[in-house]
Amino acid sequence: MCACMTKDALIEICKQNGLYRTASLNDKLYCNFKGFSQIACLEDYVNLKALFLEGNVLETLEGLPPLADLKCLYVQQNCIWKISGLEAVPGLDTLNISNNQLTKLEGLACCPGLRTLIATHNHLATLDSVAHLAECKALQTLDLQNNELEDPGIVDILKQIPDLRCLYLKGNPVVSNIKNYRKVLVTSIPSLTYLDDRPVFENERKIAQAWLEGGLEGERAMRNQLKEEEEERSRKNHEFMMQMRAAGWRERRKRMGLPDGDTDPALDDMSDGEYEFDEEPEELVEARQRLAAYTARPGEEEPAELASARQGLARDGKPIQEGAWGSGAAAESDSAIYLQSVKAAQAELDVVRQQQPRQLPTAQVLIEELDEPCGGQKAPAADEGSTPPALSPMTSPSGSEGKGGEGAAATNKDAASGVGGGISAAVDINDLD
Repeated sequence: MCACMTKDALIEICKQNGLYRTASLNDKLYCNFKGFSQIACLEDYVNLKALFLEGNVLETLEGLPPLADLKCLYVQQNCIWKISGLEAVPGLDTLNISNNQLTKLEGLACCPGLRTLIATHNHLATLDSVAHLAECKALQTLDLQNNELEDPGIVDILKQIPDLRCLYLKGNPVVSNIKNYRKVLVTSIPSLTYLDDRPVFENERKIAQAWLEGGLEGERAMRNQLKEEEEERSRKNHEFMMQMRAAGWRERRKRMGLPDGDTDPALDDMSDGEYEFDEEPEELVEARQRLAAYTARPGEEEPAELASARQGLARDGKPIQEGAWGSGAAAESDSAIYLQSVKAAQAELDVVRQQQPRQLPTAQVLIEELDEPCGGQKAPAADEGSTPPALSPMTSPSGSEGKGGEGAAATNKDAASGVGGGISAAVDINDLD
């Protein structure tokens, strides 16, 4: 259902978008996707700079009031079939009229300052439908993608736009109908800086111009020339950088009191010659010379130094003796021989240990081991033939008297735990034996 663009509707839009209720204070107005079928009631919005009318059902631009400051007008996704009514906005800079029903571009000459025109997804098909673009002298950006243009003569129309910088023609049959499309457009429009999907750089323009003048041979020559120029620039930049580094090193050496030079003073102690290896020990050299007098062991890879030494002996005319190397199962490596010797020594040690009888500790050794933890002193040895004194039931090992059964229990407890200095006197040596 279509809606009418009334003053109350415009005030409500201002409230919804946080704009001023006083119409003349607004410099932008969002009337997009409201279902408006015609433009009306915008006379009070005299200071508008951007007007958004996208996504409505407008069929014409008639109804625009004089808006001297309007710069951007967005009317894409409507039903506009003819451009008219732009006389009221002579200062227009950007017009987006894509996704409409246009079959011809017209009525744009009344906007002498128009620099950006977006007219994609319309029904522009012939040269007559875009011939009016030649009158838009200020145009810089032109987007005609996804139309029905197919005549290569459109290039002659685009040539008449003196300051055209960005051009989009993708989605039109004309792109395939123009042989060497990109080179033709670049050479035909000198002001072009962006074409379809990528920029137009200066090198591309030079190559295209060389192709136009000399064909493929001219293009190859220009490519080689540009490559040489790039290498020359890189070489000069490298030399300039090295000069800067050398000047910095000279200044640093001067501050550090070092001799003049163009090298980094931190690298003075480092040699720039080949690495010098340590001399080999004389024993190794002599052993190699002795081994070189024999032929190599068959089937084994030998060091390069040994082979060189053997070749040196052969050149000097010295005889090379045939080495008596073991072969097959009889050949044993040094590691195998060493392992067998270790196993034999271990077997002999095991036999000796099995032949020795096990010696049990004597009673005297056990007594000494019991005495040492108690006080660190050994008990005096008993006289031969004497009998150790017996403890009375009422006497403790230390000689103190107890009371009744408590003293005997304490005596037995001390004797069992080994506490007390006189425990050795209560041990019968004969019993231990």
